[in-house]
This record gives sequence, C-alpha cells and structure tokens, in this order.
Amino acid sequence: MRISTRQIYTQGVEAFQQQQQKLAKLQQQISTGVRLNKPSDDPAAASRVLELEQDVSVNLQYQANINLAEQRLGQQDSVMKTYGDLLNRVRELAVQGNNGPLDQASRNAIAAELDQRLSELYSLANTTDANGDYLYAGFQNDNLPFTRATTGSIDHVSFNGDAGTRSIQISKVRQMEIDVPGREIFMQIPSVTALREIPAVANAGSGIIAPASVVDSSTYVPGDYEIRFTAPGVYDVFDVAGGVNIVTGATYTDSLDITFQGVKTSITGAPGAGDVFTVSVGQFQDVFSIVSNLAETLRSAPSDAVRAANIADSLGDLDAALEVSLNNRTIIGGKLNAIESQREENEAQVLVAKSTLSSLRDTDLAEAISQLTLEQTTLEAAQAVFARITSSSLFNFLK
Repeated sequence: MRISTRQIYTQGVEAFQQQQQKLAKLQQQISTGVRLNKPSDDPAAASRVLELEQDVSVNLQYQANINLAEQRLGQQDSVMKTYGDLLNRVRELAVQGNNGPLDQASRNAIAAELDQRLSELYSLANTTDANGDYLYAGFQNDNLPFTRATTGSIDHVSFNGDAGTRSIQISKVRQMEIDVPGREIFMQIPSVTALREIPAVANAGSGIIAPASVVDSSTYVPGDYEIRFTAPGVYDVFDVAGGVNIVTGATYTDSLDITFQGVKTSITGAPGAGDVFTVSVGQFQDVFSIVSNLAETLRSAPSDAVRAANIADSLGDLDAALEVSLNNRTIIGGKLNAIESQREENEAQVLVAKSTLSSLRDTDLAEAISQLTLEQTTLEAAQAVFARITSSSLFNFLK
C-alpha cells in the first residue's frame, strides 16, 4: 500500500490538533476548577449535575420560605405576648375595681384605663405585617379585620375577615400554616354569659338587633327569650322555658336599651307587628365586649352585689381569654421549633447535594495536572518522531 507524503503530513497535523485540544481542555479544567464545562465532557455526570443543581435551588427556596414563616410566626408570638400582658393588666384592674372600700371616683378612673386598654386591644387585633397585610384577617388580609360599629345603643366590634389560614412550603413533602385565626383568638372566648341574637326568618320589618350582653349577673337566668312585637311600637319579652311574658306591652323606641333578666340589648329600625327576635344562651363572647362590659360595670355604679357578680363573671371570661392566648402561643412555639428542625434538615440536604456536585463537576487538580504533564510529554514525543519521519527522503539515499 502506497502512502503519499501529503497523507503523512495530514495525519500528523490532525494528530497534533487532537493532542492540542486535549491539552487545552485540561488547561481549562485546571484554570476554572470545573471538570464539566459542557455536557459532552461527561453526559451521564452532566445529567446528574443538573438534577443536583435543581435540588439545591429548590432547597434554598424552602430555606427562604422558612425565613418568611419564621418572621411571620415570630411577629404573631410577639403580638400574643403583648395580648396576654394586656389581659393580665385588665384582670388586675378588675380585681382592684371590686375592692369594697373604693369610691366611685376611683372606679371611674379604673374604667377610664380600661377604655384605653380596649383601644390598645383593638389596635393589637388589627396588627399588620411588614407587607401591610393584616395578621388576623385570614384570606381577607387586605381588609381591616376588626371594625367598631354601633347598632342601636350598643357599641360593639365586628369581624370582617375569615377563618382562612395560609400555608407555605418548607420542604418537598411538608407545608406549614403560618396564620393564627383572628376570630378564634379575639371573638370566640368561651363564656358562661355568652349570648346570641337570632331574628326570625319571617320578620317583615326593618328592625336589626344589636349584640346582647349580661349587665346584671346577679339576676341573669340563662335561657331562651323572645322579643315579640305585638304592634310596630309595642313589644313583649317572652320566656320560652317558662312559657310566660316577663315584659308585657313595653314601648319600643328606636335604638334605646331593651333590658330583661339582667340582659341588655337594643334594636334599631322599624320592626313590624309579628316580628320576633330571640336572645338565647351562646357559647362564645368576644374579648372586646368582655373588657367593655367590665368598664361599664365599674362606671355605672351598680350595687355591691351586682358589681361583685359581674366582675366575677368578667374574671372568668378573662381567664378563658388568657387560656386561648396561651394555647395559641404554644401552637406558635411548636411551629417555630418545627421550622428550626426543618431548616437544619434542609441545610443538611443542601450540603450533601453540594458535596456530590463537587465530586461530579469540579476538577481533581492533582489528577488533571498529572494528565496534563503526560499529554504534553506525549505531544512533544510525537512532534519529535514526526520531525524525524518527515525529514527522511529518497534523495538522502541517492547521494
């Protein structure tokens, strides 16, 4: 087989180019510290590297989510602590106000402080986070959750949020609720004097009943009571259990107090003849009413027996509110502990993934330098051999 001189040169140059490419690749791996500069360097390893990089990225996002969750839960824990301190102060004022020798001026001063505590409580319930979202509004976090309103003669606080709780992903298989329901904390305090108001479905007038409350615990008898309008301006109060009227033929005046059996409520609007409003035993009372009723008891100068009975019920309600607050702080604390554990687990996963990434992607400098030296030696030897071969010619033998 005849091999032309041109073919010898061509093959030699191609071999040198390939060897130069190997040297350039090794030099790049050494200078950058990266073994995989393109997928073709090691397709299997490159595929695994992409998976690991995605895992690291996702876990870092989980860590960012954990930071957000920790910040929000930490703020709620701080609010609950302040809330508990506020309730303890209100409780101290209640005990102080029930002191027999205290004069009315002193009780009025205590009631004035309770009014300030009520405003503080209202502000606390409408706390916002760093983004301006209300903490206790549920999914309605753009709207003021607790608003003051007046129905008839009764001032009260209404809840405008919902029971929604937002969750955030803190690992591949785990979500964490980062909201505490505002209704549960501030509006659902178990109370032995809790009442509920139910207008009859068939009511034809425009009357609206206000939240009812017990203003005289010494005469209050739990039960179902119906305010029955026998004419547009006349009503009876019917004791359902007793089957008798306890108030008969009372004159209705829009927005004035309606009292019976130690209960006070109010109706506004124009009830029609035959309209019925039921006041019955409830399960929960809102904390705003608890504080407001306590202040009203001290301010209204009732008899010692009425004051003592009312304050005793208020103290029970405040203890229930404190228990709700402490329970929620316990829940928040548990979540914060769980978040910290998940953070450590995520960090461990990131560390393992990065270690595996390094073994697949990064250059082993000792091995790469040894390989570079070998390839350089190989190239130099090939160049020397090629020079010897190309310098040989038939003319050398014709001398």
